[in-house]
Amino acid sequence: MAKILHTADLHITDGEEKNYCYGVLDEIIALAAAERADALVLAGDLFDSFGDFEALRKEVCRKFEPLAATGCRVIYIPGNHEARGSQADLSAYNLDPVLFCAARPFSLVEAGDAEFLCVPHADSYDGYRDWKVPPKQSGLCRVAVVHALNSSIYSGPEEETDSRTGVMDEDIFARFGVDYAAFGHVHSGRQQTLGGVVACYPGSPRVWRAHPREAGQKSVCLVETSGAGVSVRVLPLKAAGEYREYSLPLDLAGALAPAAVEKLLAAAGALDLVAVSLTGVVEDENAAKASAEKLREGLAGRCRLARVTLDTVVAAALSSNALARAFLAEMDKLEPEQADAAGYRRWLLARQYGLEELAARAGEAA
Repeated sequence: MAKILHTADLHITDGEEKNYCYGVLDEIIALAAAERADALVLAGDLFDSFGDFEALRKEVCRKFEPLAATGCRVIYIPGNHEARGSQADLSAYNLDPVLFCAARPFSLVEAGDAEFLCVPHADSYDGYRDWKVPPKQSGLCRVAVVHALNSSIYSGPEEETDSRTGVMDEDIFARFGVDYAAFGHVHSGRQQTLGGVVACYPGSPRVWRAHPREAGQKSVCLVETSGAGVSVRVLPLKAAGEYREYSLPLDLAGALAPAAVEKLLAAAGALDLVAVSLTGVVEDENAAKASAEKLREGLAGRCRLARVTLDTVVAAALSSNALARAFLAEMDKLEPEQADAAGYRRWLLARQYGLEELAARAGEAA
């Protein structure tokens, strides 16, 4: 039996996010120790760029020393981000006590009752049929550690516009006797059986950017293997916080409803990244800007990072328009809870389109 902690896409960076990243990494290492894992698998993009890799790799490796001393193997393959900004041969770097598997096209290492087929990120894996992978050893579980896309478990769109990640055919896993495919690259967690093989993206263990795919509880995967097969348990992370995204309507005067602001501030956690889009038709864009700034200041003391943007349309003289006031009153009665994300988005669009139409007609009448 083997016990493996699987994570990917931490994107450690040498900037204002460094201490936050280290807090998440420290929790992951503590979880691996508490679970007495045989291996901690880092499936790519541990660092956000080659510059971050160069600047931080030594102090990051020191963080793994106590865990490695317990006998837990730390297995790390480079993703697409480790090479950003450089053409360096990453296989030339020694990251002791981390086993840095950067040799192409693959390397095979053993830890406890498992062996790990480590495949660094590549633009293409089309030549896999020519790989000279030894047969799986009797009695061992084989884990593929990859940083790639797979069209069955994730069909896109590609997460980044400036980088192309290769698509890995699931035949690789059947061909090389894989029992568990430890994926990296996709930031939202997902799991699927591919031709009898359990495949999993653990998702990024921290909030990397303001993007809907970062939403939800951050976690890592605890993988246990036995004669009965592979089981996966999701372990939540406390140090990661969450990505929270909101769209709030401004009134014609460019103001926010106090109750909506209070509810948003109450939900914000100290480690969260909160992104708010303020929408609507307003008569005073400067007032809308002031509302955005006030909200940003309120969030600054409540969460790790706050992004507040304006998505407004300026229309004059609607506040005195009786039809516009009646329209807004009726729309307020229909406002759904933000928990109904799709319904709330439709309500915001209907509200804005209605006001834009009223503004256009008011302009025609004038």
